[in-house]
Amino acid sequence: MRCSAHCWRSGNTHIKEGMMRVPNLSLYSNTNYQLNLLTNNLNDANEIMATQKQINSISDDPVGFAQVLDLSASIDNLEQFSSNIDMGISWLSSSESAIDTIQTEIIDAKTLAIQLANASASATERANAVESIDGIIEQLLSMANTQVNGSYIFGGTETDTAPFAYDDEDNPTSVVYSGNNKPFSIQASSTSTLAVGRDGEALFGEVEILVDSTNNKIFFQEDPGKGENSVVTLDGTIPDGSYTPEELAIAVENVLNSTSGTDGYGLTYEVDYDADNQTFSIMNDGSYEGFMQVDMLWESGEEARITNVNTSKILEEGVDIDVLNGDALTIETPDPEGTAPIRLTWDEEDGVWNVLNDPGYGLELEIDGTDSQVELDLTGDGVSDIMITMESPAEDGGYIEFDIDAASEEHSIGPDLGFNSGDVSYVPPSSSSAVVLRSFDNTNNVIDFIEDNGTVSTQRTAVIPEGDYTDMDELANDIETAMEKASYYNINYEVSYDSDANKFTIEEDGSDLVDLQMLWNSGTNSTVTAGDDLGYDTSADAAGLTHTSDNRVALFTITSGSNDTINFKEVLPGSSEGETIELTATIASGDYYDPESLARAVEDAMEDASADFGNRVDYEVSYSYNSQTFSIEEDGTVDRQLDELVILWGTGSDTDKSAADVMGFDETDVTAAPMQGDPISWGIFETLFDLRDYLGANDVDGIQRSITRLDTHYDSITSVLSDIGMKYDRLTTIQQVGDENVFTLTERRSMIEDADFAESVMDLKAIQTAYEASLSSTAQIINISLMDYI
Repeated sequence: MRCSAHCWRSGNTHIKEGMMRVPNLSLYSNTNYQLNLLTNNLNDANEIMATQKQINSISDDPVGFAQVLDLSASIDNLEQFSSNIDMGISWLSSSESAIDTIQTEIIDAKTLAIQLANASASATERANAVESIDGIIEQLLSMANTQVNGSYIFGGTETDTAPFAYDDEDNPTSVVYSGNNKPFSIQASSTSTLAVGRDGEALFGEVEILVDSTNNKIFFQEDPGKGENSVVTLDGTIPDGSYTPEELAIAVENVLNSTSGTDGYGLTYEVDYDADNQTFSIMNDGSYEGFMQVDMLWESGEEARITNVNTSKILEEGVDIDVLNGDALTIETPDPEGTAPIRLTWDEEDGVWNVLNDPGYGLELEIDGTDSQVELDLTGDGVSDIMITMESPAEDGGYIEFDIDAASEEHSIGPDLGFNSGDVSYVPPSSSSAVVLRSFDNTNNVIDFIEDNGTVSTQRTAVIPEGDYTDMDELANDIETAMEKASYYNINYEVSYDSDANKFTIEEDGSDLVDLQMLWNSGTNSTVTAGDDLGYDTSADAAGLTHTSDNRVALFTITSGSNDTINFKEVLPGSSEGETIELTATIASGDYYDPESLARAVEDAMEDASADFGNRVDYEVSYSYNSQTFSIEEDGTVDRQLDELVILWGTGSDTDKSAADVMGFDETDVTAAPMQGDPISWGIFETLFDLRDYLGANDVDGIQRSITRLDTHYDSITSVLSDIGMKYDRLTTIQQVGDENVFTLTERRSMIEDADFAESVMDLKAIQTAYEASLSSTAQIINISLMDYI
């Protein structure tokens, strides 16, 4: 390079004269800055080439970086949902496979049951089939404990332990569920949770039961305590259909009430279902006035029986009809009952019973017998099938009539209500034995008297048999017999008791005497006279032909602090006996001249004690002259309040002054509680265990019941398979949509963060060129020596 006079050379650099020199420090700093900038640019370009992404840190593009983070989080969530769905599909597939197997086992059990319900099958064949049912139960138990990757799929959210097990490994009678009732679920999307596991209790149980001819009958009896022939046997039919437990309780209640109203004593029944304890209970509400026993004939109701016994000129209470061969009662008398009953009429002259309204047994028109017994051969094999005996001989023209109910082909609902142990009864707390009205021993059982038929006899002494009397008429009869036995002139006496006036009357039954002297005071046995106990004034003798008690005869005496107390507990719904406070009823002291007045006093005392405690329960205390007993129960005319009534005759705090003895109760507690079944479960395992027992017991009716229940289980399992299929389709749809969303979001993220390869290569080359040029320039600057400044 040429240089004018105004320039001077310094190395390779031309410096104009007169220009200010740039300080070396600034020159170096600027050069270093430019070089670092280019170096960073080169590093960024290399990173873009290495990652193929144009956003590698927040500084690259703060807005874009935030968008990428959001998109990445969304993609991660969708991928997690997809993983959840894969697991859910696996659970559903395993469930479907297990339930397919269960379906097959149910079909096998039903097929076997149908074969063995046939009349041609023998008891041995049925017994041998028990092993096959055990195998089916074992297979179902295995399926119930199905696992996927170590997790149990039919135990709710309790996935770590087997949810089903035998109650007893050595002798199983049931299968116990230990899981919970919350099905295991997966998060299939941000807004969707789906149950892929199962509540095993619901899966293998049933929320409804099918009622048909195998389990639609209710047989029951209403007994007012007035003798065997006052007992009414009833049967009702539940309409066919499917019922939840609550619906079944209503249906049973309706049938009981309508049947009792039409053919019984018009009782009002209450049937409840306790969902917590899974139990049914049955109770009459106590509104019937007087004693009433109810018997639910869960087992015996299907048997043939005699009903609606009526008599004429025969003491009805003394008639006993004994069915010797129930299998012979195959033909029923016409419906409705009572329209054409079999009638047997006694012909005294011929000594035979005339038969009317034979429903088809081919009975002879005249049957030999006695006035106290007759036997019926219904099958014609020469062996009696029914024996009828009478306590009192029949009068000529007297008859007995009755209906025949043949063995039922329809079957009781009882087992499905949890009543598995035969017939059950509700009996109000009642006297343990006939109530004693009067007692006589050698201190008060003598009557001295003199008979005058124109000639005065010597003193006569009548001795009343020692013992307890529960019937005043019976006592009057024994007095009459004793006086006739002691009579000097063989006089017939009439001794009666007037229950309205509460007095005895002693008189001659005839007109032989002109005077009858009762030696209440002057007799040689006046110290042991029965006069006081019979209501007579024994301070003086009495003359005349008719002798009526001077005073009303007190049948009961309540003494304060001696026999006036009843301890009891009112157990309200939701409570237990142990949680309930003992109440004390105090009966008004004094004499009571009839059972009804004492019953009212007891009723008032109990109601007062209840009201004082705040419960205000109404009670019905009644006395039965037939059974000669008291009964105590809640009066449900308005509304029943109690679950249980417990009379604490044995454990109350005042047993030393209890009224138990005077009312005929033993000193043991008695309880009035609804008839309650065992906890019910209508599941497949219960059905199979029942079927196993029915086969072993050669119970064809039970086998038929099982067939119906197996049909129900099959339908339920089929609906579960349908549900699994719908869930499977839903999961695959959600997964497909999720995969599409992942693809879309990935593309959007790629558009934001991914680099254009060709453009990145060009940018890298340009930056490398600039970087190399900068390095070269920088090297020249850095190489300036001190000589350049001399």
